[in-house]
Amino acid sequence: MIHVALNGTPLDGTHKRMIRAGALLVVLALCAPAGAQPVDPYGGAGSNQDPVLAEQIAEQLVARAQELIDAKLWVDAKQLAVEALVQSPKGTAAERARYIIKLVNQQLGITDEQPAPQPTPPPIEPPPTDNTITDPTAHPMPPVAPQPEGGPHHDGELAATIHGGFVGALLGATIGAAVDNSHPSNGAIPVGLAGALGGALLTQKLVGHKLDEAQVRTVGSGTIWGAVAGGFIADVVQGSNGGSATAPVILLGGSIGMVAGGAGGALLAKDHRLTRGDVALVDTFAGMGTLGGLTIGMLMQPAQGEAYSLNAVLGGAAGVITGLVMAPKTNTTPRRMLRVAGLSLAGGAIPFALYAAIRNNSSTADERVTGALASAGLVGGAWLGFYLTRHMDEGLDVPDGPAPHKDDAPPAVVRRSSDGRWDFGTIGMLPTTLSPEHGVTFTLAGAAF
Repeated sequence: MIHVALNGTPLDGTHKRMIRAGALLVVLALCAPAGAQPVDPYGGAGSNQDPVLAEQIAEQLVARAQELIDAKLWVDAKQLAVEALVQSPKGTAAERARYIIKLVNQQLGITDEQPAPQPTPPPIEPPPTDNTITDPTAHPMPPVAPQPEGGPHHDGELAATIHGGFVGALLGATIGAAVDNSHPSNGAIPVGLAGALGGALLTQKLVGHKLDEAQVRTVGSGTIWGAVAGGFIADVVQGSNGGSATAPVILLGGSIGMVAGGAGGALLAKDHRLTRGDVALVDTFAGMGTLGGLTIGMLMQPAQGEAYSLNAVLGGAAGVITGLVMAPKTNTTPRRMLRVAGLSLAGGAIPFALYAAIRNNSSTADERVTGALASAGLVGGAWLGFYLTRHMDEGLDVPDGPAPHKDDAPPAVVRRSSDGRWDFGTIGMLPTTLSPEHGVTFTLAGAAF
């Protein structure tokens, strides 16, 4: 084949190679844009984000969401929790994010009306037709049953055994001491041991599997602090009549207080109002109040010894009320409150080491100094415990079993919700409007029906 130029002159080999090279360059220039398309900088559906970085971002979002929960900024907290689930849907922060979303939905009254889709059962594989052995790990595990609304369920069997043993021991000791008033220990010890064993077994069978741990702890806390208050009150009553407290009388007062306290705890437990952490907070404040009443008695140095018992009763009651008011507004767990109570007890006990060095039988100044330092140590130790554990178990203070009832009671010291539930509220000061004089009022009791 002969190639002819435009002017009719034949092309030699050099011209042919130049034309082929030019054509190749044109083809490469046309293909280059298609192969050099820009990559989406945001990743899109095909991006692979670093899972470690995603989990760190999710942890930060959940921590910030918890701070918004404490500030009662429910919508913003839920938004951050949702973003944390998007960042790391299967990481360790995902569970905390789901708890926060659930708590916000409860506060805002949001319910999921759409039933959760049932998991698709795994397909049944036909049996092998040959002699090959199938891998048993290739089959997927059955789906895990969802946990009940309101958080995981904690079995109350162990708590019921412990509190039941305490109730049986106190009732048995009271009955045994009444048999022989001159030697109360002869009957109180054996009957009390038998009562402890019977009470532990009885409550384990009756309520251990029917109530969750938070409910059992609520009733048990009422029995313990009711018994403590009843014993101190018996000492005050008998001492005010000119006598000295005896073991049968103190045991009888403790048993009466235990029954009354248990009844009050049962009223709180039936509505799932308190979590396990809330009960631990109430126990901590009640113990601090009781011990603080005794140490303040050392500072006061009253003329009558029964004043110590009265201080303990008033301090314990103040601690219980403070715990009930503050518990729903805090994030506490039994593990966290154990550390707070330990530091508070250590702060109150350290000054007694000083008392051994400054003790003086001819003066009461040593007792006053020790009492003042011990009272301050109880409060200071508790503050230090709360500060050091401020980020412990965040988002885990959730109720067992079903979600608590909606709180629609008006602001008052004692409140009743429309569902018939009674609780302690706060003192709200309002200016007076019924008289021309200036002043303030506060509501003692309020109810919604």
